[in-house]
Amino acid sequence: MPIQTDSGSIPGAVFFAAYAGPSMNPTLREPEIMEILPYDTRPLRVGDVVLFLSPEAHQPVVHRIVRVTPAGISTLGDNNTHQDEPLLHPRSIKGQVVAAWRGQRRRKIAGGLRGRLTGRWLRCLLVLRRGASPLLYPLYHALSRGGLIAWLVPDRFRPRVVVFHAQGRDQFQLLLGRRVIGRYDDYRHRWQIQRPFHVLVGGRALPRQQDKTRLSRRVSIERRRTVGHPPTREVWHSLALADGSHWTIAAGDEEAASIVAQLGCAMQLPKTTGETEPFQHSNPCRLVVTVDAHTSVADCYVPLASGNDGVVACILSPCDSWGGPYVNLVRLSLIFAREAQARGGVLIHGALAERDGNGVILVGPGGTGKTTASNRLPAPWRSLCDDTTLVVRDPHGNYQAHPWPTWSRFQDGGPGGTWDVQNAVPLKGIFILAQAVEDRVEQVGPGQAVSLLVEGVRQASMFMPLGLFRDEVRTLYLEAFNNLCALARIVPAHMLHISLTGPFWQEIERAPKGDTRAETQETSVKNQPESKLRSVESGSG
Repeated sequence: MPIQTDSGSIPGAVFFAAYAGPSMNPTLREPEIMEILPYDTRPLRVGDVVLFLSPEAHQPVVHRIVRVTPAGISTLGDNNTHQDEPLLHPRSIKGQVVAAWRGQRRRKIAGGLRGRLTGRWLRCLLVLRRGASPLLYPLYHALSRGGLIAWLVPDRFRPRVVVFHAQGRDQFQLLLGRRVIGRYDDYRHRWQIQRPFHVLVGGRALPRQQDKTRLSRRVSIERRRTVGHPPTREVWHSLALADGSHWTIAAGDEEAASIVAQLGCAMQLPKTTGETEPFQHSNPCRLVVTVDAHTSVADCYVPLASGNDGVVACILSPCDSWGGPYVNLVRLSLIFAREAQARGGVLIHGALAERDGNGVILVGPGGTGKTTASNRLPAPWRSLCDDTTLVVRDPHGNYQAHPWPTWSRFQDGGPGGTWDVQNAVPLKGIFILAQAVEDRVEQVGPGQAVSLLVEGVRQASMFMPLGLFRDEVRTLYLEAFNNLCALARIVPAHMLHISLTGPFWQEIERAPKGDTRAETQETSVKNQPESKLRSVESGSG
């Protein structure tokens, strides 16, 4: 995870990094952004949460200082029972974690005496929890094997087995609602289920290896049939993004044709009727959509086209299932966003506005006034979308912003709408909204910008990790974080304090504009201090 700085080479300036890993839970949790203050002349204190370069792992780690001696410094994760080895030299410690950011919420991280007491309390809880496990395990094991609780749970509340196709293979997983609570271990040939969910599952009723082989064969046959099946009525929808990717979208059955037609209408995609695909380009991607009523074999994860020879076969649930067309439209649109992210883009929960051919994004969680602000913009401003924006990098390295549909307008019989998704504009600024009495703008550095934007990216892509393992979810999140860091280096970000009635757009017009030329990007990266641009794997436990 690259550390981003908004301070250049100023000594003692705060920098930011993403947290990953369980070893500092519950003090720090993914996907929080850490605010880190270098020590410089300040003394190292027992109880401080610090970022240091691990001599063993050769990568940055975040743990708490538990002892300072002439021989070295001892550290320990709040969720670990054994101290780190070996002892640290003071020059290995790069700074103290003083706060954690989740969106616009800043939470202080205790250090010194208060941090020491916090660490001891958390370790006591950890010892009690682990000490109680051997006492409770026999009861838990008996309930799990007996299946009494699982038998009493109504069918609609029981976990369900699904097959996900990821990384070139089919994987058994156990879902409770949208949460993955277990998976089948292909190497040990047994199920691994998180506690305490095993009591909800009749272990003997779970499919085994022979069932997986039979079901995987069925899924493979269905996938081959889907990809090889000629599209219904030979109608293709086309989508071209500014990153150079070109999509053709087709349906493999009548019900899927209705969903694809709704997607094409909402995104204003041109369609072609004929036996050949509408275009051939250097980065072709093909999406074939079908509907399968058997949810146990639904391909529920968001696939990556570049990892499957440019071809994606997406199997949807019928529209009369939970969520109706809204869920299917979101899933299809995330396929495009996932591929764009793999190419350096990012999907942001923010409105896109344009003036004189240049775009700015108004970012903020629900209730901060994105839609209201978009509706208040006067000519020559234009509101291109009011909820989500897809930012991509074009072949020249410039950042372009695509308007994205407000899919919530299709939920529960909503009014729907149309958005000119292919109408990308050069991105010149990002404005994080904050309600205020009077309008004003203050520029924020790249590091703080990333900490403020991470939550907006997570909200826009909340369905993207569905069906992935924990390490795959982390990889997906870090990919988005890296792309966001690169974006924040080039496109200036500001806090926009916005009133209910003031001409806030005048403040935007007076704010410094970004230069999205590729040459500017290369210069910006080279001018950053080398010590501030390295990968961090914090909290390895």
